[in-house]
Amino acid sequence: MSGLRNGPLAPGIAFITGGARGLGNAIAVSFAKEGSKGIALVDIQDDATFQEGKSAVEKYGTKCITIHADVTDESHIERAVAEVVKVFGRIDYAANFAGISGPLTAVVDTDTNAWRKVIEVNCVGVWLSMKHELRQMIKQDSIDVESGRVAQRGSIINCASVNSIQSGAGSSGYTAAKHAVLGMTKAGALEARSKDVRINCVSPGFLRTKLLDEEFMKATGSSMLGGPEGDAAWKTFEDRQGMCILVKRYKFSTDACRRYQVDKRRSTRSAM
Repeated sequence: MSGLRNGPLAPGIAFITGGARGLGNAIAVSFAKEGSKGIALVDIQDDATFQEGKSAVEKYGTKCITIHADVTDESHIERAVAEVVKVFGRIDYAANFAGISGPLTAVVDTDTNAWRKVIEVNCVGVWLSMKHELRQMIKQDSIDVESGRVAQRGSIINCASVNSIQSGAGSSGYTAAKHAVLGMTKAGALEARSKDVRINCVSPGFLRTKLLDEEFMKATGSSMLGGPEGDAAWKTFEDRQGMCILVKRYKFSTDACRRYQVDKRRSTRSAM
C-alpha cells in the first residue's frame, strides 16, 4: 500500500479565464476542493460578481486573486499571466472558459459586427490565452513526478462545446468559434507535447447559466433560467443533446438528466 500515490489531486496554481461566474467559477471551486495552492480568476465581470466568485473559492482555504482582463486584448492576457506568476511563481493549470453565446439569429438576420464579436471572444480569446499560458509553462520547471513519468510543466484545457461537433439554427457564430477551438486545441497539443505541456479541450452540452440567458432575453424578452418560454427552449436543447445539466451556485444537478434518460428508455421500449 505504501506505493500508492496520496495527497491533493491538483496542488498547483490554476489560471481560469471566465472564472468569476458560471461554469468557469464551478471549475475554480473544483480546483480549490482538490487542493490547489492558488487560483486566479480572470474575467471582465463587475466587482460584485468577482467577489462572489472569489468567496466561493476561498471557502476551501485556497488563496484566490482576481484579475480584470479582456481575453480579446493580447496585452490584457500578457498582463494577467505576468501578474499570476508574480504572485504565485508559476501556472500549472489553465482553463480557458471565457466566452459569450453571441446572437441567436439566422445567418441572414445576424449583424456582422455581432458575429465578429463572438469569434473574437470565443475563438481569438482562447487562442491568445493558450498562447501566453503556453509561453509561461514551457519555461518553468516540471512539477515533481514519480520516477519514469514524463515531466509535467503544465496543462491547458480549452472550452469547446457540443457545438464543436454539431450545430443548431441561429448559432452560426458560436458554432464556427467552437469548431475553431477544437482545431486549435489539436494543433496546440501536437506542438506542446514535446515541451512537456498537455493541451486538451472539453465539449460541454448546453448549461442553463447566465451566459445563455443574456442572449435569450434579447431575443425573447424572457429568461432562459425559468418561466414557460425558458423551459420550452430548454426542453429543445435537452432533447437534442440527450442530457440536462443545471449549473446553479456551483453545483451540478443531474436528477433531471436521470429522469430524462429513464423516460427516454421507457418510451423507446413502448414503441418497440
